[in-house]
Amino acid sequence: MSGISNIIDIIDTKTTAKEQEILNEAEKQKQLKLQEAQKKAEETASAITKKAGLQAKSELAKYEASAKLQGKYKMLEAKDAIITDILSDTQEKIEGIVGKAEYKKVLTRLIIDACKALADDELDLILPKNHASHIDLAEIEQAVAKERGKKTKLTISKETVRSKGGVIIRTTDGTRWVDDTFEARLERLESKARDTIASILFGDVDKE
Repeated sequence: MSGISNIIDIIDTKTTAKEQEILNEAEKQKQLKLQEAQKKAEETASAITKKAGLQAKSELAKYEASAKLQGKYKMLEAKDAIITDILSDTQEKIEGIVGKAEYKKVLTRLIIDACKALADDELDLILPKNHASHIDLAEIEQAVAKERGKKTKLTISKETVRSKGGVIIRTTDGTRWVDDTFEARLERLESKARDTIASILFGDVDKE
């Protein structure tokens, strides 16, 4: 029996040792898995944090860009309002000369320049209602003949134009004309006038 007991003890001892070895290996693998899981968790957390940081920076950049753009639009609106006010004041001053001696000079100059541009021997003048009294046809015809070197017959049309002032000069066949009403001239000059006013008022600011 002693021999059998010894064999059993040996088997038990080896079995116990093997079990312990298996347990130790299992514990080792457990720790490795835990370390690996912790490492992945930290990497994931870092990636999430980094991504969140980048998103936050991106959102902040978008907000700043939007704020700058809105600020620029507000500035442009303010500048445009100032320029519009100046043009409006200018128009009122121009319209304010109607009926004064200066208006006759302005009409005369407008007609002479248009006659030179149209270069026709007969032209009609279309004026705002009751403005015919502000021009001297004979005087203008003489001035046009002097500048053209050729006589031009001018006729005041029975038609009238809805305008605060100025004149439309048209060939008698109606195929060509120059619209020199105050409104038309201001419209043609508005773009250039806006640029000039902006340059004078905001030129130094825009260069910053």
